Amino acid sequence: MLHPTVRLIVWGVLAALVQRLPLSGLSLACASALAAGTWFSSQRLGVLLMRTRWLIVSLIVIFALATPGVYLLPALGGLGPTEEGVRQGIEHLMRLLFVLATLAVLLQMTGVEGLVAGLHGLILPLAWIGLDRGRVAMRLLLVLQYVEQSPPSRHWREWLEGADAGQETRQVSLRRIRLSSIDYAVLTGLTLAVLVFNRVAS
Repeated sequence: MLHPTVRLIVWGVLAALVQRLPLSGLSLACASALAAGTWFSSQRLGVLLMRTRWLIVSLIVIFALATPGVYLLPALGGLGPTEEGVRQGIEHLMRLLFVLATLAVLLQMTGVEGLVAGLHGLILPLAWIGLDRGRVAMRLLLVLQYVEQSPPSRHWREWLEGADAGQETRQVSLRRIRLSSIDYAVLTGLTLAVLVFNRVAS
């Protein structure tokens, strides 16, 4: 198994690279990510999609109505969607779905505590300027556990009002894992793959 920090790096690199894929490659990547998310973590993927549903709708509407181009409904004039806007909206939607689907797989394979452990390793350079990584990681762990256990339908005002303030406080711990030779090999291969991708894309 890969170190949580390496998993986060791989996910972040994939999320960045998918932004530069052409439509054909983007469609394949999005379809593969959704298939993997449905297979490995359908429940988490469903929750992520439910919580971002308004972002998804807004994304398509904004691009469809605000992008100049050929109007699909000429009778509506400037109030109607454009062909270019719909196309860009679909492309950005596929990028968002890729990120959400791969994030669902990452969370399923890593878990909340593993994710925080990965972030703890990821922010190592910030410790050089005096940041307490342990404190940041523990606070993040508490927040993620709270959000993870809250129902998707819960209203944001209930979080602000502290409806669960009376519940018993649980003890949490932060795992610290050393990087293995496999982790270093994956990071090396990922670096080479990024260099090749940038050369091909340019």
